[in-house]
Amino acid sequence: MTSENKEINKPEKLCVKCQKVKHLEGGYYKAGKSWQKYCKICHNERRVEYGSTKIYKPKPTGFKKLPEELQKKIIYDVYVRVNFKDIWRKYKNDYPQIKHQTLLRWNRLNQIEQYKPE
Repeated sequence: MTSENKEINKPEKLCVKCQKVKHLEGGYYKAGKSWQKYCKICHNERRVEYGSTKIYKPKPTGFKKLPEELQKKIIYDVYVRVNFKDIWRKYKNDYPQIKHQTLLRWNRLNQIEQYKPE
């Protein structure tokens, strides 16, 4: 008899979308101290329907931030097997933000593309 009383006294809530009364514990997601206004089923359906308005466009980082002409020069230098320290010395006056270690990291992360003859 006590188990029946527990089930009867469980708090319930009306779903705004489907208009069904469901138990809070199993039928709704918690939102902070309160509960969602949609039941779990309606909430998940609504999540699928939601379309993002923004198209994600990754920002250029690392090697891709360099000017295109410098990228082509570095790609060619790597292709003809110029030492990275020599590449750094070659461009350090024009582009002081490029360091020898930076070139090595870009190469290790495959950010420096393969040379494609035109």
